Amino acid sequence: MVSKSERMACRGCEVVPAVPEAGVLALAPELAHTRKKILDTLKNLGVGYRMAGRDVIQFELDEGFERVMEHFSRLLSHPELQACRAVLLEHSGGFGIGDLGRSGPLSTLVARSRSTWLTALLAEERLQVHFQPIVYASDPGRAFAYECLARGLDEQGGLIPPAQLFSSARNADLLFHLDRAARVAAITQAAGHGLTTPLFINFNPTSIYDPAFCLATTIRAARNTGMPSSNFVFEVVESDQIDDPTHLERILMEYRKAGFRVALDDLGSGYGSLNLLAKLRPDYVKLDMELIRGVDEDDYKARLVRGLVQAIRELGSGVIGEGVETEGEYAWLRAAGVDFVQGYHFARPASPPPMLTATV
Repeated sequence: MVSKSERMACRGCEVVPAVPEAGVLALAPELAHTRKKILDTLKNLGVGYRMAGRDVIQFELDEGFERVMEHFSRLLSHPELQACRAVLLEHSGGFGIGDLGRSGPLSTLVARSRSTWLTALLAEERLQVHFQPIVYASDPGRAFAYECLARGLDEQGGLIPPAQLFSSARNADLLFHLDRAARVAAITQAAGHGLTTPLFINFNPTSIYDPAFCLATTIRAARNTGMPSSNFVFEVVESDQIDDPTHLERILMEYRKAGFRVALDDLGSGYGSLNLLAKLRPDYVKLDMELIRGVDEDDYKARLVRGLVQAIRELGSGVIGEGVETEGEYAWLRAAGVDFVQGYHFARPASPPPMLTATV
């Protein structure tokens, strides 16, 4: 039976906000000198405005959104853009107290005006998933699972690097849209390639507000494939600092309730991930690639990694060494008792999923 939460979804995550061609913008700068800069800019551009009270500036865009945002970005510092509240209004009437709840920093609108390529990419579902095998340490010619890595496609079909993709999404407050689209694309494209191994799918906890609603489309997409729920492993990405472990626990609870498994990425990259290991008890743990790099030639690093492997195994989690690039690193990890390995030594991410190149 499909639960209520699975039938429902967060429309805010599914509907990509387009850059407005016209409309009414209300700005509430905190600082007097910022207000003066904004008013001077509007006067110089010939944009008419009205004051809604003493502090709120309201004006019609008249198809000049990107032009106005570009001038603001040149004349206002980033702290000023952050400290100025902005809200797009559906009508030209007065700015009301109820509009404050929909406001955000002006910096977000400026970033969004520069990211029209990203909103178009999301609206047109131009994401391609590359797959990198995670292999058995005891048998590197056999894939245990595949990690799903999202890449953007420009209008000519060229690849957009993930760093550019996610950085732009974060600045334009579109991270929750991109993260959801990447999860769904990973599931549907893996099914299209006929993969039957477990799939490691990245997610960013800061992009999920209410797990029961934000994850509904992800859960539905996974079930539509007909694959066992246990084949889906959702991997916590710590690109943003995790300030609310309790919220992360709620997310993982929702995943586990659906029968999915969870993984913790980059163990050893910071003290936070060690705390999360004890708190979350993930099914799999990935050792940070900086720990793996040259582990076979660094005695201090080797002792540290060996201790982590032992601790993780005692907690009952599978251990994955990622970023393996040399035969020496692989041989050391296998001898240290790591369960699975991943890296360029075996295969680079690709679409369709790559053939394995390493041998025992």
